[in-house]
Amino acid sequence: MRPPGSLALALAALTAAACSKSVDPPPPAQSAAQSAAAPTDKPHHRNGEAKHEDRHEPAAPAQLQLAVAVNGAAASWGPDAFGKVAKYAKNDKASDGEAREVWSLRELAHGLVGPTARVTAITGDGGSKTIDRAAWDDASREPLLHTTRRGTLKFRWADATGKWGDTEVKDVTRIEIAQ
Repeated sequence: MRPPGSLALALAALTAAACSKSVDPPPPAQSAAQSAAAPTDKPHHRNGEAKHEDRHEPAAPAQLQLAVAVNGAAASWGPDAFGKVAKYAKNDKASDGEAREVWSLRELAHGLVGPTARVTAITGDGGSKTIDRAAWDDASREPLLHTTRRGTLKFRWADATGKWGDTEVKDVTRIEIAQ
């Protein structure tokens, strides 16, 4: 027979073991080479690099200079040309709430080239984006060109209420116009 204290001690030990919380070991550390080579779930993150957020850096002055081809003939629009066309009035706020200089690309083309002018292609960082006649003529969307914090130009569409869509072309450097 067991002494009466040993049964109580055994029950206490069994209860303590059953109620104790196990601690999971930390995951193994990755080497710097493994971290850099690891794919990310976001396509704009290349080689595992974090997305660069320029919205927290001081704004650069806008570089309003754009190469333009009108029916193949080369031209250039600078600050004076942009100044001749009224800015887009429905919405001039970026996603961070900061004001941007925004123009309707239709108004730029019509005001600086002529009433029948239409933009057919926009070139910038990463290549060109074509705009077909149906998209250009769609009154429910407005093609916009706006300045960025880095002083470059971006192209995107806005809906009829002025809400901006996703960026289509970053760092716009050239547009092609048909008349």
